[in-house]
Amino acid sequence: MLHWLSNLIAHNAATPEKQAERALGELRMALFQSEQRVLDAQLQAEYYRSRIAFCEAVFEAGIEQVFDKRKGQGEAAMHEMPRNLKLTRSQ
Repeated sequence: MLHWLSNLIAHNAATPEKQAERALGELRMALFQSEQRVLDAQLQAEYYRSRIAFCEAVFEAGIEQVFDKRKGQGEAAMHEMPRNLKLTRSQ
């Protein structure tokens, strides 16, 4: 019985390899979540940059000129995604 118990403990012992295998999934998820937070922060920064630019333009030129200028650009250009964002693939 004691021999069986010692074999069971030895077989299920937390070796560095087993600990690394368990931690790998958690670390990949943490990396993914960190990358998502970076992307969210970049989008939020771009949003506030565009709001600041709009408010500055309204302050300098007036709402009529800014509205006419933006109307000429079209709605598609206003909602375009920033091109400097990139996703990385975790392994």
